[in-house]
Amino acid sequence: MTAIVTHDLRFRYATDAPWSVAGASLRVEPGEIVLLEGESGSGKSTLLRVLAGLAPAFHGGEAAGEGLIAGVDLRTAQPAEIAQRAGFLFQDPETQVVMAEPLRDVAFSLQCHGAPAETILASARTALERINADHLIGRRIDQLSAGERQRVALAAVLAPEPAVLLLDEPTAQLDDDTACELVGELRRLADLGLAIVIAEHRHDRVGHLTDRVIGLRHGSLVSPKATVPLTPLAPAKASTGPPLVTLDSLTAQRGERIVVRNASASLQPGQVAALLGANGGGKSTLLRTLAGLEPTPDGRLLVNGRDLTASGAESRVPLVAFVPQDPGRTLLCDTVRDEVLLGPRTLGCDLAVAEQMLAALDLVHLATRNPRDCSVGERERVAIAAAFALSPQLLLLDEPTRGMDLAHRATLVRLVREHAARGGCAIVATHDLDLARACAECRWVLEDSQLETAGETR
Repeated sequence: MTAIVTHDLRFRYATDAPWSVAGASLRVEPGEIVLLEGESGSGKSTLLRVLAGLAPAFHGGEAAGEGLIAGVDLRTAQPAEIAQRAGFLFQDPETQVVMAEPLRDVAFSLQCHGAPAETILASARTALERINADHLIGRRIDQLSAGERQRVALAAVLAPEPAVLLLDEPTAQLDDDTACELVGELRRLADLGLAIVIAEHRHDRVGHLTDRVIGLRHGSLVSPKATVPLTPLAPAKASTGPPLVTLDSLTAQRGERIVVRNASASLQPGQVAALLGANGGGKSTLLRTLAGLEPTPDGRLLVNGRDLTASGAESRVPLVAFVPQDPGRTLLCDTVRDEVLLGPRTLGCDLAVAEQMLAALDLVHLATRNPRDCSVGERERVAIAAAFALSPQLLLLDEPTRGMDLAHRATLVRLVREHAARGGCAIVATHDLDLARACAECRWVLEDSQLETAGETR
């Protein structure tokens, strides 16, 4: 039996809207791994939602055309019936985990699929072990990093052993070692007969794994584009004067857990640091601490000579601007344009920079759209534009390329380098080593709660 068959499959979120999926006809056989390639907002996530039975059942909208998933008709089957055959990893794993602890979350997935009660806990533990996430058992999910939560969500999807896997950016928040382990597990599952469809911008991580690549443009299936790697730009000339940013024996904690101890580092005006380290190593917590969103038990942060250690997040703006790992939670306004202009308007700053950022980050055509109706990559660009619009001296970016295609990643690199050329500093937490090499001169590495300034990225 063919795992996935669609003919002229269409979907749109409103009856007066253009088709987000426009006439998709495809076949995926058991044991085949297919990569969906396309720009941000091209329809990849929407196509996966339709195949998973979530659109229009949960998202609303209008569907047309034909589709079968493991023999189940998408037009007539209930979402629960489709879920028995197709496992779906959301692009936002933060919205997929529902329990307070990893083992319970995976067990809940098995319970929903009717697994025998006496086998649930053992099967849940095995699923976590398969993706090297069993060390998270006993931790609270709200204390996990985004990458760790993504692994828990993956385990919950894999545990019921579906016939079809639909994965939306499965490596976006994983470090290189964990991503490599996941790729190996997916290949093993395909060899056992699972059909796997992956939407992923990081072709370097999954391209060698796939049997076919299918392109999406404006909701239509097309031939895939050739990818071109990011090109490092010439580093900005850093000042030889006093540092703009100084971390002096800084300690950072998440809840009751100390995750960074006695961190000391500095950046000259015009320098960009790539903050690297494994999932759960403390990168996000350190950035949140620098932004004033987490307490500073010990040490100091100085920006342009000002001691900000005791300052809250609001008083650090616009000197410091922060884009969190899940910026969708921070979007407040009803339109993209209002969101980008919110900070400058509130602070009485020049709005010209904000207007420039709308254009630079390819948001003009989305200016009147509600940010919550945008794709993950589009929301990421909205949050980044809002941060640049403040003209900060210190820019903090936490995994800023999630959901972002190569062209927009290149734009981000250019904007970061231009920010540095104007004398600003940036700290970019990322697992994307190509991004690190392209936009940063120096590496800051977090390992075992210690921050090491490890020299040049190139």
